[in-house]
Amino acid sequence: MSFRQTGAIRRFLHHWFRRETVTRALKVAGVVGPILTAINQYDVLLRLDFSPRLFAKILLTFLVPYSVSSFSSARAYMDSETHAQPVPKGKQTRPKGELELSPKDSAVR
Repeated sequence: MSFRQTGAIRRFLHHWFRRETVTRALKVAGVVGPILTAINQYDVLLRLDFSPRLFAKILLTFLVPYSVSSFSSARAYMDSETHAQPVPKGKQTRPKGELELSPKDSAVR
């Protein structure tokens, strides 16, 4: 494995474990997990036939949306790093939402 690949894996894992990524993935798993569990295990749940095997299946069912959400978020963060354009030296940025005034408009002030 090359140094470049190792750096990409480290960045990916960094983004995978970011607080925002984990929070989002837990929310997704909390919504999608019960739906998938109800779809896949409804007969066993209705019979109240609980077993360690069922709990393992439910855990894996919640792990799938968690993993998909985490993967998607980490890739999105990496893509945004790749596509970010550096700000030219000396170029100031305005705070978000602030409009740029033309010289004509600033003379009125």
